[in-house]
Amino acid sequence: MNRVQYWTVTAVASTGLLLAAANVTMASLNRGLQSDIGVRQQYVQQSVQLEGLYREIIRALAELGARNNDQEVRALLQRHGISYTVNAPAVAAPAAAAPARK
Repeated sequence: MNRVQYWTVTAVASTGLLLAAANVTMASLNRGLQSDIGVRQQYVQQSVQLEGLYREIIRALAELGARNNDQEVRALLQRHGISYTVNAPAVAAPAAAAPARK
């Protein structure tokens, strides 16, 4: 093996060694990022499961605040970006007279 071939093989081997080290480093970083994503995914899944409960709690608070005209409950909900309006009580429509049967 002459001098040029020796240095060419050494350069290729060094490049391969550097690429292998970079691959190990990137794989390690990737595992860490996957772990973080797994934790975030678990949080999102748990949040979705609790969404129905949160809606029911908010609905109950809004109904309580509207029924009792409670300004503190309204203020609490508004601090969290939730607003509601109170509808006027529905008036029952008089029943239509049924035609007499023979």
